[in-house]
Amino acid sequence: MSNPSVLILDPRGNIAAGGKDVIARHENYAKELLAQGKTSRLDLKVFSAGESLQSSGKGKYERVKTISKPTFNSYMFAKKVHKFIKTNNLNVKLLVAGDPWESYWSAYFLNIFLNKKIPIQIQAHGDIADPRWRRINYRNRIRYSFAKLSLPKASSIRAVTKYQAENLINSFGIKRERIVVVPVPITVASKSVTLKSDRPKTIGLIGRIHQDRGIWEFIRLIRVLNSSSNDLKVVVIGDGPSKDKFLLKLASVIPKNRIIFLGQLPESELQKVWKRIGVLVSMAPVESFGRVIRESLIAGVPVWATKSAGVKDLMDNCKKGEVKLLDLGKSDASLNKDFKALLKTKVSSDFSKRFIKENNSYAAKLANSWVNIINKAK
Repeated sequence: MSNPSVLILDPRGNIAAGGKDVIARHENYAKELLAQGKTSRLDLKVFSAGESLQSSGKGKYERVKTISKPTFNSYMFAKKVHKFIKTNNLNVKLLVAGDPWESYWSAYFLNIFLNKKIPIQIQAHGDIADPRWRRINYRNRIRYSFAKLSLPKASSIRAVTKYQAENLINSFGIKRERIVVVPVPITVASKSVTLKSDRPKTIGLIGRIHQDRGIWEFIRLIRVLNSSSNDLKVVVIGDGPSKDKFLLKLASVIPKNRIIFLGQLPESELQKVWKRIGVLVSMAPVESFGRVIRESLIAGVPVWATKSAGVKDLMDNCKKGEVKLLDLGKSDASLNKDFKALLKTKVSSDFSKRFIKENNSYAAKLANSWVNIINKAK
């Protein structure tokens, strides 16, 4: 039998499709897990999904393995995982579900097939307990119902901020001791970008271009700001199902020659673009952590964002004025005033130094939570 393993289940294929940064993050998790479980030699394996069956490496580095095409069928995905475990005689000690839906139920069925009660940790990345999340679309309302069934059954729940954890406790009645708060580690430059306090008159929008991310509200904001400025520019970085419609509507409220669309960029390229952005805007109605808004402050760029658990957590950890709450209910004059104030804001390097140090500890904290769950189950 192989060394005892922690097994991450990802039937929708988010990890396999995440690219080099996501693979590297899981390699780091594996390194920390091995360091903390020296006597038991705990290994990390990720069973994901993709268009072709493949692995992220060979031998002991075979960390992320795609064993099916992306699927919502938890039962069939669990069947394939079960077959792989039996064929390779894996000794699974912990199941990590990447979400409270397809991934959790894959773990649930897998336990049935194995005739075991392997503990399950659910990764709650989104702020699913925020009532606004349920109102975004019908799919979220269905998923909320599934989460009400799965979250109470889990041995542990991993949240990414303290405010998201509080929302989970209040909405789902989860006991506080069953929740561990560990943010997702992000790839950051070793130093923040030093920029002048008089910033470029440019608004940046970075991330998935989808209606769930507040993109139509963003266009309303640009219409307001552009009405009092003839030199405002917009930098858009990302991709998504609403990209074409979004860019078309954006060009109807601001001249096309003042829209800079760069598409999806890798981390290394994104770090070069921050100097072109005066203020980062985030209009996601619900945000549990907010990787990009943190990357923005690390790069020295102030943030203008709608209120959410992730933004509240960020405001607790930066200086006043570096993050400003965005409220479209304000008058046009007030919005323009807020934008001008942010353009004059010089972001302190204190946040960058503190965050980079904390960010480097997240992988170890997550691995430690896995070791603790396994030890309690003995």
